[in-house]
Amino acid sequence: MKHLRISVLLLVFTVLLLGSLWSAGSQESSSASFFDQTVKIIIPYGPGGTHDVVSRKFAEVGSKYTKKPIICENVTGGDGIVAAIQYTQKKPNVPELLCTSYGKYYQKIIRGDQIKLDLTQIDPIGIFDDRSYILYVRNDGLYSNLNDVIEMSKKRPVILSAGAVGADAHLAFGGLIKAAGGDSKIASYEGGAQQITALINGEADVFVGTSQVGMQYVETSAVLPIATFTDKDYTGFKGFTVPNVVDLGYPESAIIGGGFLSVRAGTDQKIIDEVEDLMRKVWSDPDYRDWIESIGLNIFELYGQDLDNHIQFAVKNATTAAKSLGLI
Repeated sequence: MKHLRISVLLLVFTVLLLGSLWSAGSQESSSASFFDQTVKIIIPYGPGGTHDVVSRKFAEVGSKYTKKPIICENVTGGDGIVAAIQYTQKKPNVPELLCTSYGKYYQKIIRGDQIKLDLTQIDPIGIFDDRSYILYVRNDGLYSNLNDVIEMSKKRPVILSAGAVGADAHLAFGGLIKAAGGDSKIASYEGGAQQITALINGEADVFVGTSQVGMQYVETSAVLPIATFTDKDYTGFKGFTVPNVVDLGYPESAIIGGGFLSVRAGTDQKIIDEVEDLMRKVWSDPDYRDWIESIGLNIFELYGQDLDNHIQFAVKNATTAAKSLGLI
């Protein structure tokens, strides 16, 4: 009987011990951070572009604040669509973030069901790359402001150096010229370097591109920045404040550029909160802020519902421009 009593006590003790260990393990699991594991940023474009270098800088600075390093992976194809589709097919809570551009939404507007991407399966968290699309002209005295370009467009089509019909630059500039009662044409070139060279060489009247592409040419006075297709002035060029199209009277031509970090729809709120918290830390770090400023991008943060509203604002404007240009 004595041995039986001891056995029962040992059994009770073992059950209590296991319960305590399970409880401790559960608490530890529930308190584990998303960034206790290696998290990957999926970059939907090839190496060397703005999305690529910004993502990698974010990962470098962000890794200061995580237990495991943040890494990056380029997944190319379909102008960024392939990576986005693959990401939406993964389970929520996967240790990956998607670099998502405003351009994805613009492409969906124009190409519709041709793009097998369900944007409702992507949940934007915060902006980490805000770029201004700038309207540049040659600094030869022919144009000195946006009104000069508009007046010329009423006499003959103004030639825009850009990537392709329906691209961000075409929507921004072409839509504005249509709204002003003028006309424009596109001269297509590969990449920003070729596009701005075409402007300088006189093959085009205007060029729309990022502040980053135009910075060196503004500094050498080869080109003049005369408008920015956002809702705020651009002040990144020395000696210039570039007026925004909203204040210039064309609010529907604010076609926003840049990107944000997203997760798969249905991701746990705890993970979303942790990603947002990390983004705020990175934006507060001079290593990131100063670098962003040095390459001509904007210091601009938005999260949650404010970001959703910003995306819808951009989508509405892009839709208006696409309709005016007969693209949809």
